[in-house]
Amino acid sequence: MGKIVFWIVVFFVILFALRLVNVAKAKSKRKRDDEARKRIPPAEPTVRCVACGAFTPKSDATLMPTGYRCNDPACARRR
Repeated sequence: MGKIVFWIVVFFVILFALRLVNVAKAKSKRKRDDEARKRIPPAEPTVRCVACGAFTPKSDATLMPTGYRCNDPACARRR
């Protein structure tokens, strides 16, 4: 009877150790994922070119009296 109790205790100790390892791996993965999300720059708003209709980031576009224009030299030919 003592051997059975011993093996049951060993079994549960092994299960507990595996659970601790699994929790540590999950925390480490979550931390890596959070760091990766922080490195991704936030999305920049886009505007539509009034000449050709292409969407371009607002920082790359030029503001004209009629609206935004892209800085592409082939813009007029694209239309």
